Parts: sequence; structure tokens; C-alpha cells
Amino acid sequence: MEKVIYFDEGSATDILQIEYGGELISVDEELGTVHFGGKAEASAEVGAGTNFFTAIKAAFSAKASVDTSSTNDSLVSKTISNTILADFYQLSSKLKEENKLHIFDGFRIRPIKNSFTFMKMYSPYMKIIKQESPLLAEMQDFDIHNFDEILENAKGYYELLAYKDDFKVILRFNIKTFKNAYNLMDLPRMKLNYYAVEVGEVEEAELRIENEMDTEEQSKRVSARALIEGEKQTRDYLKVYDVILAGVEAKGN
Repeated sequence: MEKVIYFDEGSATDILQIEYGGELISVDEELGTVHFGGKAEASAEVGAGTNFFTAIKAAFSAKASVDTSSTNDSLVSKTISNTILADFYQLSSKLKEENKLHIFDGFRIRPIKNSFTFMKMYSPYMKIIKQESPLLAEMQDFDIHNFDEILENAKGYYELLAYKDDFKVILRFNIKTFKNAYNLMDLPRMKLNYYAVEVGEVEEAELRIENEMDTEEQSKRVSARALIEGEKQTRDYLKVYDVILAGVEAKGN
């Protein structure tokens, strides 16, 4: 992968722990790096029963002070993060073969109009849009000028519609795990590969703000779904995937 746009390190770490039984093979105390499943040589070997978090703590304390290890900008933090990224990327082919991970290549993405994601993407620009704008007219029932701040505390994952030819899915992104100052607004303009895990299904209309907030109507839809045989064949449910890694794939891969 040539450039990483998004990496959900926490979710990737969970996957690596599951795949390797929560154990590490090696820790390089000099560099502050860790290795899952023996994918790289290291100067310090860790026993088969070593707990992941214990090894991480040891790697931090070996090279950094308490203050340094608590910052995302420290050298140790970055080397450990890069190790997790490299190990996950290396494991991705195996996970795909086992149908545990899905890789979306050549998909375009866009927000669903009047969804929370749509509002999150455009709310920072609302203050410069004229009040009589048709865009604002459609959002007159919402406190749009404070929307960005409200969503910061209310929602962690944001859904985007991903499509290729006639095939559509929903990709969810953790708003806090974008890399290198990228954000949701950048995604529709880019050609990326998305490494994702299937987590559920949803109708596109259910992601509009008025439907997400209508819990009573959602309950009715869930009940009907369970009672009416064959309803899934007549309604347009899209699979939902949580994205773990997104970036520009190296040419030739």
C-alpha cells in the first residue's frame, strides 16, 4: 500500500489478538516495536503465554518516559502503530481467503442525503452558506450551526454508500481514526481500497436523520422483518461493513 488514508488501529489490534490467541511472539525493546505471530525477527523473545497488553506496556516503558509514552506523537507510539499496521496488512490476504475480511476495490463512495454523515461532512461549511440557500431550507428543522459540535459527542461511526456498477454496500468509518489530516470529505474524491469486516445490514432509507431518530418506527420494522417470511427478498437491504484500513494500493498489487 502506497499511502494510508484511514486505519482503525483498535479494531485491527483486536483482529490480530483473535488470530494469534492474544499472544505476541517478539518485542524489540530498543525500537519499541511488537510483532504478532513471529512475522519478524527481534532481539527480545517473549514466551508463548505472554499477554498482549503486558508486552505493549513493556515496550513503552523500555524506551519512553510516562509522559512520552502517553502521547500519540512519540517515536515509540508511532513504531508500535506501524507494526500493527504492517502485521494487519500482511494478514489481510489470509483473512480475505477465510471470508473474515472483505476488500473493496474500485468502489466510489458518497454520503446519503440528509443522513448524519451528510450533515457531519457539510456542517463545518454551513456558516458561510446564505440562509435562503435550498440546502439550508431542507435542514430548517435542525440546529445546523451547532451540528458539528453535537455530533462530536453523539456519534462515533459514520456510514457512506459505496457502489460499483449495480452493487451497493454501506461502509462505516470511525471518525477518530483518519490518518494524515484526512477526513470524511476527502473520501468521495479518492480511489481507495477498503479493507472491511461485515457487521450487519440496513436499508438505505433508515440512515436518513428522521428515520434514525424514529425509534418507534424502527421497532416496527424489526418486528415485521422477523414475522413476515421472505420480506428480505422484497426490501432493499444493504450489507454494512466496518472499515479497518483504507488507502491507495501500490501499483501492480
